[in-house]
Amino acid sequence: MRILLVSPGGEDLNLMVLEQVPYLLSDAFFAPHACAAVAALTPAGHDLTIHDEHLHGPVDGRLSAEKYDVVGISVLSNQVGRSLEIAKLFQELGRPGQLVVGGVGTSHMSPRLFQLADAVFIGEAEETWPRYLQDLDAGVAQRVYRNMVRPDMARVPRPRWDLIQGDIPRYSSASVQTSRGCPHDCSFCDVIYTFGRRLRVKPVEQVLQEVRDLERMGAKLIYFADDNFAADRAYVKELLRRLAEMNRAFETQLGFMTQVDLTVAQDPELLQLMLDANLVEVQIGVESVSGDALKEMNKQQNRRIDPVQAVRTIQPYGIVVLAHMIVGTDSDGPEAFDRVERFLREANIVHHLCHPLMAPPGTRLWYLLKRQGRVIDPPDDLRDLMDVTTNIVPARLSRVELMEGLADHWERVTTPEHWLPRALGFIEGVTHQPSVVPGNLPSPWKMRHMMAAMTRHLMFRVPAEQRRAFFALMKAAGGKDRALIPRAIFLWTFFAMEEAQSRIAASWARRLARRERVAPGAPQSPEVPIPEAVRDSAREIFAAAYLRLRPRVARRERLYRAVVEAVLDYLERFGSTFETLDADQREALLASCDRALARLPHKEDGQSADAEALPADRPPAGFTRELLDTLDREVRVIRGEGRVDG
Repeated sequence: MRILLVSPGGEDLNLMVLEQVPYLLSDAFFAPHACAAVAALTPAGHDLTIHDEHLHGPVDGRLSAEKYDVVGISVLSNQVGRSLEIAKLFQELGRPGQLVVGGVGTSHMSPRLFQLADAVFIGEAEETWPRYLQDLDAGVAQRVYRNMVRPDMARVPRPRWDLIQGDIPRYSSASVQTSRGCPHDCSFCDVIYTFGRRLRVKPVEQVLQEVRDLERMGAKLIYFADDNFAADRAYVKELLRRLAEMNRAFETQLGFMTQVDLTVAQDPELLQLMLDANLVEVQIGVESVSGDALKEMNKQQNRRIDPVQAVRTIQPYGIVVLAHMIVGTDSDGPEAFDRVERFLREANIVHHLCHPLMAPPGTRLWYLLKRQGRVIDPPDDLRDLMDVTTNIVPARLSRVELMEGLADHWERVTTPEHWLPRALGFIEGVTHQPSVVPGNLPSPWKMRHMMAAMTRHLMFRVPAEQRRAFFALMKAAGGKDRALIPRAIFLWTFFAMEEAQSRIAASWARRLARRERVAPGAPQSPEVPIPEAVRDSAREIFAAAYLRLRPRVARRERLYRAVVEAVLDYLERFGSTFETLDADQREALLASCDRALARLPHKEDGQSADAEALPADRPPAGFTRELLDTLDREVRVIRGEGRVDG
């Protein structure tokens, strides 16, 4: 079969920012990791093509000129609108093949996109994508493919970067995934819907091989695309030790970026290893410096540490902290923006993103606010702009005040006058050096094209105050340690990008605020997919279903699917009137288990045998939380709102 995998573009803020910083000599920010990963899951014998709209423009011409058996769209949460446009075009062309949709953005999809897709993939695709291709070949393809069991990371193949090998140098960075899952339970985060709550790590040797592949293809910077890179300290320390050694052997040393939490500040050994491996920036969800706001977001790990002191501990290692901040919790009023600004100054934050609070569907925050009638259903044309607007009604700020407050904040803190003292404070605060020979840093000759473009940019394209700030930063870095000059250039580059991004985002936010004044978003019905009483009794309900089905189903994937189907059947009959799992309700649940078992295929569904035996007398650890998340997604996304047939 001919298969086209598409990474959608659209009104992309990142591309607009790159246009404002041309000396980076990059045409797009991130190489399409999801498409390369799905390509690696495709059995041999298929003709595969990857089309990244960020690099090659709209896919419309290719779809019109060529015929594919399968067109797959990999959706992020800010690509729903463009994905819908591609799906509509596919329909206008007479549906020449199968249109399939997957990715972490599936929880944010509009009903129309679900209706236009021939198949929808929910969750990780290691098992479901090969199964779909097999089903399609046999003429029995399903509407929905979803995983119940998280795949073993040791069996995840290396991404097929070779399919776009010639494009890799045109990206600012490429991604490597070392782990999936997050042990934290932030109320606004929907990561667990895709990757679960239990951390799973990829073998260190495979991670290193993926880095080697990308370095050989000309990658400039590698982003470890984990939700919490340092969650398993022993694992990540081994990885960093070997990464530092390998990086020194490259002709030109690579730089790395990733996401961690504030607690890395409590581990000096880890910070030194990050410096040795040349991690130049870490993204950290600081979110707020208000204890009340952190409590509302259930950001427990941040409540136990002083964020200013944590950043002031990390950055002396020469590692830039990109601080993600959130405004819009129930305790946030207009003063919240002043708190963010004060934090930037006190911690010498040189790179930050300030977001409006979002309640992604299915999260704890979404359930809370939906019951209160405070969730807005954004129209399709706003689904890709959720970094500048929000789907909630804040308590102490109006939606207009939140959007205009963000616009004011972005414009205020991205001036040279505000940024330069923070940047100088960062340079002055660097005290640690690599404990190993740094390796081969980019030579002036190899950087000559970028430096020439940067000089032209500074001389002719930026205001005088920005130019003065640049040279003041270079003087401070060179005066302290000439080895800090590359880091100072890095700081300036991210300031230039942040300034451009803030300017564009502020204009969008003000436009949306004007729209909100004229036509305020209407709150959704307070009815929730899973009644609160059922959620409160979830442990008891799922345990009863597990114990009923476990003696008759041996394989984990099949058993978990049967439990979810049984609870769905039970909810359809008794969910609206459920109060407690008494004897009568328990009998009804057991009857639903029997019906669910009867509807499952009689033969095993191709899943491999479990690596670990399932307990016979109780569900395994984490079972209730994992399946409650799956159940919520099933009710809300797959069977809710008339989107698809179950």
